[in-house]
Amino acid sequence: MTRRRPVPSRFARRQWTISIAAALAAIGFVGAAQLNSSLARQEFITSAQRVLITEAEQLTRQQEALRAEIEVAEDRVRSFQEQDAGSRSALELLNQELAAARLASGLAAVTGPGMVVEIADSQRPVPVDESATNYIVLVDDLRDIVTALWASGAEAITVAGGATAGGPPAERLVATTSIYGAGSAILVNAVPLSPPYRIEAIGPEGLRDRFLAHPSYIGRLEPRIEAYGLQFASEARDDLTLPAFIGNTALRWGAPIPERN
Repeated sequence: MTRRRPVPSRFARRQWTISIAAALAAIGFVGAAQLNSSLARQEFITSAQRVLITEAEQLTRQQEALRAEIEVAEDRVRSFQEQDAGSRSALELLNQELAAARLASGLAAVTGPGMVVEIADSQRPVPVDESATNYIVLVDDLRDIVTALWASGAEAITVAGGATAGGPPAERLVATTSIYGAGSAILVNAVPLSPPYRIEAIGPEGLRDRFLAHPSYIGRLEPRIEAYGLQFASEARDDLTLPAFIGNTALRWGAPIPERN
């Protein structure tokens, strides 16, 4: 006997249909959710990329601005360095001019070749019918020596007096130097000096020969040396050192002439 399969009721079919629809709806919701999530992720990634690109562009502009500022700063540094170098050059030139002026004015010690002259009073007895003045070194004698030395090419001259150690230092001759007599003494730069006198001069080769041939020497001094026996000696030197002038070179009445543009 054949057994018959029970036929599902209408209510059961309706439940089955609802279940299928619910399952399909759930699948569609999940798919839609995944799609929306994928789109949102892509949109987020795109937005993040735009932000990074914008920040990168801003950083690039900032770097360019910094590079421009660095170039400007480097230009200013180079300018300062050039100005400083120019200032140093001007200062060095000024120092050189000042040193040359001090050298020319006798305010700096100098060294070089030259000659030495020594002169002292005569040791001969003075005849009763002659003046003792003829037998001593006169202020004109020193002036003649100095004149002959300058004219022969001397660049620096000192005059010292006294034979004892520890006497007054040598007096450097400068533009304001005076040589004049005061009784038995001779004043050089207002400093009294006594014989024997030592004159040192720095000058070119042949200074001594030119000095001995100069009219200021042979015209008056040489005849006095021979006639009255003044002690006299001269010698060329390869190396002399003359001190700087230590007095006052300021002018009281003279003033520089202003430059005219």
